[in-house]
Amino acid sequence: MIKERFMTLSDYLIKWCICAIVFAAPFSKSISEIAITIAIALWAVRKVIDRDFRIRTTDLSIPILIFVITIIPSFVNTGLPLLSLKALFTKVLKYVFLYFVITESMDTGSKLKDFFTIALTSIFIIVIDGFGQYFYSGVDGLHSYPAFKMRPASDCGGFFRGFPTACFPFPNDFAAWILLMFFPAACLTIFDLRKNKARYLTALASSGLFYLLFLTKTRAAWIGFAISMVYLALTRKKAWLIIRIVVALAVPFLLKMEMAHYIFGISSVTDRIDMWRVGWKIFKDHPVIGNGLNTFFVRYREYRTDQWQGQKGSYAHNCYLQMAADVGIVGLAGFLFFIASYFFSAVRNIRMIRDPFYENMLLGISVGVFAFLVLAFFDTNLYSLNLATLFWCAVGMAQATIKVARENAA
Repeated sequence: MIKERFMTLSDYLIKWCICAIVFAAPFSKSISEIAITIAIALWAVRKVIDRDFRIRTTDLSIPILIFVITIIPSFVNTGLPLLSLKALFTKVLKYVFLYFVITESMDTGSKLKDFFTIALTSIFIIVIDGFGQYFYSGVDGLHSYPAFKMRPASDCGGFFRGFPTACFPFPNDFAAWILLMFFPAACLTIFDLRKNKARYLTALASSGLFYLLFLTKTRAAWIGFAISMVYLALTRKKAWLIIRIVVALAVPFLLKMEMAHYIFGISSVTDRIDMWRVGWKIFKDHPVIGNGLNTFFVRYREYRTDQWQGQKGSYAHNCYLQMAADVGIVGLAGFLFFIASYFFSAVRNIRMIRDPFYENMLLGISVGVFAFLVLAFFDTNLYSLNLATLFWCAVGMAQATIKVARENAA
């Protein structure tokens, strides 16, 4: 009797911990980390009580195992073994366990819909925060972050509102979050939801996210967004209407002189080329198995040649180059195999699933993940704690959606 009560309670708590992760990730890393810890701990205790230590098989179980194995050789070259060992648990295995917790625990349609409702609530909070920051206060209401590069009217250049960041420190981080959240809401709005109230809410949320994405001026995010929209247009007829609307809204916006100055400026491109040059030098030292997991930031201090040499570290602003420098071609190949396996599974199951809600939920999550990974070629989003958490949540929820859809169809 006590065991049954614990199993019921723990199942309930794990579901809401997973919901808390996606809800709080944009504005509270602490809440997300606590929720991850509780969810993994309860999942482990349930397995001990059941004496069942098997992990349920998913389409990505073997690719994830291969990814973890390919990281291990990098420990041979690490000059910072404690740092690398800590990262193995806090930046790799933690997310692997989270993935399996999600795929095993989010096992019913009602749980998936609760998750989507909580995610939608989080979207509205952050969208309101972003608009308030941009149009009213100049700072967000959750962390008091100022709009990026905002210029007051007293400056000789006149007033400029800057770029919204909401509760993120930089607009590119905000854009990465938007990509993951926009496409599931947009796909359900356009292709599935039948209830008017729900459709109005998702339409309002996705519209707000779309507008804020343009205001962030994150060009790499726009590239990912554009490629994803082209894919939707090729696979879904209704998407052509959305593309026409996007173009009609975007062109006048892009032609604004103040915004165009930032959009077509090359200063950030020059900075990234310098970072990539240093990252390439680090990678060439140990190209096969890497310089050690999570050592890039420290090594960057040594390899840079400007006035900050030996003083300031940096990320590569290319997640794949940074990964190659840390864990080598072997580790990068393991990660890319995992990603390729994810998309192979997603595309195959999108074609097979007949329930419109699950089909379009999976479609939206996967297109968002793709756009997020395009941005990762130019930025640091896979190395941001809250964004990496959301990435692994998205992958886990996609596989949970596949599993629930299969069981319902059986």
